[in-house]
Amino acid sequence: MTATLYKWTFKKTRHQMNRSERRRNEKKSTSGSSKLSARSLRASMPAPSVEIQQLIAAGKQHHSSGNLSKALEVYKHILAIDPKQPTALYLAGIALHQAGQHAKAIECLQGSLSIFPDNPEAYNNLGVVFNTTGNTAAAEECYRRAIALKPEYAAAYKNLGALLASADKLDAGLECYRKTVSIAPNHAEGLKAIGEILIKQQKYDHALESFLKARAISPTDADILTSTGIALQYLSRHQEALKLHSQAVNFQPDNDRHWDAFRDCVAGMSFSGTSDGLEQSLLALLDKQDMSPASLMFPIISALRHRSEFSRLLDNADKAIVEDFPIQDDIKILSQITLFMRLMTKVPVADLRIERLLTNLRRALLARACCGEHNDQEINFISVLAQQCFINEYAYAVDAKEQEHLKNLKQKVEGLFAQGKAVSKDLWLLIACYEPLNTMPWKSQIPQTKDNDEGAAVYRLQITEPETEKTLRKSIPQIADIEDATSQNVRAQYEENPYPRWIHTSHLTPKPVKDVLCAPPLSFKLDDYTAPENPETLVAGCGTGQHAIQAASRFVNTKVTAVDLSLGSLSYALRKTREAGIKNLEYIQGDILKLDKIGKQFDMIECGGVLHHMADPLAGWKVLVDLLRDGGLMKIGLYSEKGRPDIIAARKFIEQGGYGSSAEEMRRCRQDIIAAAEKGDPQLIQLCMRGDFYSLSPCRDLIFHVQEHRFTIPEIASALDKLGLEFLGFETPTPQTLIQFRKENPNCPESLQLDRWCRFEERFPDTFRGMYQFWCRKPAR
Repeated sequence: MTATLYKWTFKKTRHQMNRSERRRNEKKSTSGSSKLSARSLRASMPAPSVEIQQLIAAGKQHHSSGNLSKALEVYKHILAIDPKQPTALYLAGIALHQAGQHAKAIECLQGSLSIFPDNPEAYNNLGVVFNTTGNTAAAEECYRRAIALKPEYAAAYKNLGALLASADKLDAGLECYRKTVSIAPNHAEGLKAIGEILIKQQKYDHALESFLKARAISPTDADILTSTGIALQYLSRHQEALKLHSQAVNFQPDNDRHWDAFRDCVAGMSFSGTSDGLEQSLLALLDKQDMSPASLMFPIISALRHRSEFSRLLDNADKAIVEDFPIQDDIKILSQITLFMRLMTKVPVADLRIERLLTNLRRALLARACCGEHNDQEINFISVLAQQCFINEYAYAVDAKEQEHLKNLKQKVEGLFAQGKAVSKDLWLLIACYEPLNTMPWKSQIPQTKDNDEGAAVYRLQITEPETEKTLRKSIPQIADIEDATSQNVRAQYEENPYPRWIHTSHLTPKPVKDVLCAPPLSFKLDDYTAPENPETLVAGCGTGQHAIQAASRFVNTKVTAVDLSLGSLSYALRKTREAGIKNLEYIQGDILKLDKIGKQFDMIECGGVLHHMADPLAGWKVLVDLLRDGGLMKIGLYSEKGRPDIIAARKFIEQGGYGSSAEEMRRCRQDIIAAAEKGDPQLIQLCMRGDFYSLSPCRDLIFHVQEHRFTIPEIASALDKLGLEFLGFETPTPQTLIQFRKENPNCPESLQLDRWCRFEERFPDTFRGMYQFWCRKPAR
């Protein structure tokens, strides 16, 4: 007798599941896991009885409608009748896997194969289950047996390719995926996977070609759009990439991968125009709480400059505004630009003409406060301006007449509160544009505001949050007393000016260590590195927590200990960490020089922008090396001598002018630097293009710091040699730098990496304008 041939597939996986379910399955399939195929047994076997056939049909009906529990009941009933019924075993194995019962799924699939061993679909699906459980060796064997039975089996080739690629066997994985596509030319998923492997191999042109083929087959697949956009970014074709990323986020607005790629693309752009669609996308990015707005600030300003009315306001910003200047029209224009208003509440706006515009409007609003109340639109604008001024720590200049107006206004408000009289909201909000409300003696008398009230955000920012930090400050433990003189001076600076003040920062999608460091654009060679299952990370010098939060979210299953000198910075960091709901991060006050007292070692240590502020950077670095386990990884950030000529010029300017580091002195110095830049000083022009120049704490850190060392690449090489560390590679703000270096230095031996980078920096001295950031490793013993 010939067997009945069951050609059944789960219709729900293609037609009946909703869009979000389809997207989740597509995402899983592209990340290396494999979708189950419920095809028939193809070997000859006795035809089942009519009763069994009816039960199988009923089970498949439940299965296809998504009712796994009911389907499993039917399959179990069949197996109670006939324990060796191969179709029921096969289908039960698939259902059990989908239900998360992988051990039982393996048992059923193996049972089916023991009866009919020539079923390639069963081997393929068994491989999927083994792969899910982490038994990759067994999975590979199953996929290869499926292919041996069915040489033109595209799904098995695809699954084998995913397994090999995930094991860093890229060439073998690529061969399997190419076989998949040769069998099924319209296999968009296979073409996308080929592109992903080619990206890892830094063959960006070929990767793009494969992605474009996949896109032609599935033009609305958001994952393919994003991957194509990323390839275009690597090739510096940002405008083309932006269009694809915009489409991807429209198709799947809840998928962080698409937004991350969109943000990375935007961060490297200067727009040549604007549109409502672009501004809405930028606004959506700006409002995402798990993304840092700092990288969006310059692109947003570049886009807004192409608004004619906004450009006109900036062109007139240099003109002096008299007290009776009619500012209503200017405020109306700015208030209607939602993207700009939101930007002011998120990050210090680093643009000289915008600073002047806002300084002038603030001055005029203060002068008007003496004459009468402001209208609703002006009050809303004052609220947003108060947030911007607090975020930039009141960096804007204040002239003598303005100071007199402010003094009178403060006395007026204090008198009204003392008499128990109502105080117009615009008055205390205007004071908040000049000084933080938490320093006012009448702060407790400000009436409680509703969440949607103009003053609510200002009250929270300037009163509630600083009070919370005062409470949290008491809960932060200390390793040991801070005794080093330089450390004490640095601590004093950051107690006065915690650095930086930020609203929200990037929370990364956690990945295994190798997946981060060995994947593009870093592409480090860590063949012999085995990451611990639960890596312990130390962030030495965490400041206000941005770095620590990113470290805590970057790697899978990591636990982070973050240390800093300043309790002011740490209390800010702890508040933001709790707000973000991050649980794998703890803060301790301490000096790097005393970290030997922490009583433990770490698998990874990150120390960015800290060692160069120590009296002896190498001594501090040595303490960190001793805390790193053998074979552990370390990320270091150091200032570049060649990348900071404008900073050197500014420090000389400060020394010659005798400026102090108080807020008033820094404001005065900033205005003098701006004046010198406008007279043509080339280095100070460059300084005025740095984002940190537009906020007091970052400005103090940038050019007023009590202690600063700068390094060269040969000095880094010497330090690594003395400390017994292996250089792995630089991490740069944009991937284009790494791509260009590797293009010019193909197959560069590890021993020559730093020498070649030194030559590269000689040609491009702005390469490390921020600082050197590089990874190194302590040799395993």
